[in-house]
Amino acid sequence: MIDIVKQIIAFYLKNNREPQIEDIEIKDTHLLNEAGAVFVTIYSKGEIRGAAGNVKEIDASIFHELVKNTIFAISKDERFEPLTLKESLSIVVRVDLIKDRKVLQEGELKKVDPIKYGIIVIKKDYGKLAVILPNINPLIMNGSDYPKFLSFKLGEDFKEKEYIVYRIETEIEKDY
Repeated sequence: MIDIVKQIIAFYLKNNREPQIEDIEIKDTHLLNEAGAVFVTIYSKGEIRGAAGNVKEIDASIFHELVKNTIFAISKDERFEPLTLKESLSIVVRVDLIKDRKVLQEGELKKVDPIKYGIIVIKKDYGKLAVILPNINPLIMNGSDYPKFLSFKLGEDFKEKEYIVYRIETEIEKDY
């Protein structure tokens, strides 16, 4: 998936349009035939430079999810200026494919191993959502650390009883 993301970035920055299947060399044909929820995280100089993902499958294939999320991460993530072609030469990439989701009961969040599992929280009124991927932040040492980081991401005090909490397991690919 990393190779595909890098091809998508190069194609988009050179052509200013979304690549089609025939524009990208795809060795893993299952990426064309299987649906999947993916997150793409772009790093530059050790810092996040852009990220995008879906908490559930939206497009017909993992390939199409990679295209949409990669382009969003490099050009529409409001936290950052769009990635330049020059910058793209020195980035590193992480891709997470969600393999399993489990709804947690209240109080189970503190038992989640943040190295192995990530978290998706959705406010019960569906007004807020946050994701913390597995092994993404070295400051999250155990499940008890999640609320502090979720509060920051949500922009409000995280109260577990107000959220649907999912534990997620992902297949991680990275080039660093």
